[in-house]
Parts: sequence; C-alpha cells; structure tokens
Amino acid sequence: MPLRETEAIVLRTYRLAEADKIASLFTRQMGRLRAVARGARRTSSRYGAALEPLSHVRVFIFEREHRDLLRMNSAELIESFFDMQKDYRIQLAAQYIAEVAERMIPEREANERLFRLFLAVLRSLKHSGEVTRPLFYFDYWLLRLAGFLPDFEHCQNCGRTLVDVGYYGPGSEGLLCNSCRTDVTSQRISVQVAATVRAGCQKPLERWISEEEAPPICREARRFLEDLIETHAERKLVTRAMMEEAV
Repeated sequence: MPLRETEAIVLRTYRLAEADKIASLFTRQMGRLRAVARGARRTSSRYGAALEPLSHVRVFIFEREHRDLLRMNSAELIESFFDMQKDYRIQLAAQYIAEVAERMIPEREANERLFRLFLAVLRSLKHSGEVTRPLFYFDYWLLRLAGFLPDFEHCQNCGRTLVDVGYYGPGSEGLLCNSCRTDVTSQRISVQVAATVRAGCQKPLERWISEEEAPPICREARRFLEDLIETHAERKLVTRAMMEEAV
C-alpha cells in the first residue's frame, strides 16, 4: 500500500463508527475519492480543522488497489474557507459547488484544470463576497471541461443559426430554434444571455469581477447552466432548490 501525497479540497465528511470520519475529497493528482480518517472525531485528533468542509489541504493517503475506500494517514491545512460561510448566501453557494462535484466528477479521474477552477471560485467567494458570477463561472467551466457545454449559436436539432432566441426545456442538452421547439422546450434563452455566457468566462474570474459590474442578465444565464448540470447529473440538486430565493 504506497503512501501518496496530494493536495485536496474536502467536499464533505461523514461519521463512521464512534471516532472516525469518511472524507469525500477532490484531489489534484488522484481525482475524486473517499478516504477513512481514523480518530478524526476525537477531541485530540491530529487532523484538527483540516477536514472542515471545503478546506484546501495536503493529504497523505494509503492507496489500495481495487478498493473504493482508501485510508488517510494525515492531513495538513493549506487554506481555510470556513469563515466565509458565516454569510448564508456564500454558505449555500459553497455547498452547491461541493454537491455538483460529487454528482458530476467521475471517481479517480485527475483533472488539474478542474481542480484549479475549484480553488479560483472558492477564493472569489471568500474575497469578493459576490455569489452569482463565481457560480456562473463555475457552472460554465465545469460543463465545458466535462464536454457538456452546448453550442449557443446553433439549433441542436437542425443546425440553423439562432437569430434572437433559442428554446430550452427539462432534459434538453442544447438550444432549439423556433421551428424545432416543442411544447416541452418552451423556455426562451436570448442571444444576449448566450453572449454573456461566452464573454464573461473568457478572462480570469478575479479580473472579471474587479474590472466590471455584473451584467443584469447574469443570474438568468447562471440558472440556464444549472438546468444543464441537473440534466447531465440526472437528478435534482438539493442545494439548488435552497438557493432559489437566497442567491
């Protein structure tokens, strides 16, 4: 059982027996995995605050072949995102990110770009206090890196250029033109929303937030991307329902 070192983001933890925890981690080198932290619930635990949800940590893990559940040897805190979650909106946004990660990221698939995306979005929530654009940015790049981002300029069915609006409905994986839409695909997505999606995410998130105000249409665009994520996750997201009024 080789001991491996990797950076990780703690997505969530679960109780195990009387004194242990199972940590769901998204790691830089090993992808998403679960590991048992023995004694992590004891008062004198060597893990301290390192296993708080959404902490950026360095972990040492015993890798066992053909085992879904690994064993954690130790964890060191690199950066905490605990204090920012005193703001209820940011807490919900952070929990949404963790839930999407567990639903959308395959186990044991390392993805350096996705790991850096997570850190960038968490740091933006921490330092900017803004919620909509960090979530929008996260949704866009998650879908793009996973290969699920649709063509916003052409009809998914016939390939025609979308002039003013496209149409979308539950279960759709892209936009339809007026000729191809059905009673189910009745939700209108304007060309302006599509332009916002493309333009806003072509620069680093920190620079986008510091250089300009959030466009009014950004929240509509974010919700459209959340619909796409739920479609590909094949289930409703608990945190999304909670965010409807608060975020």
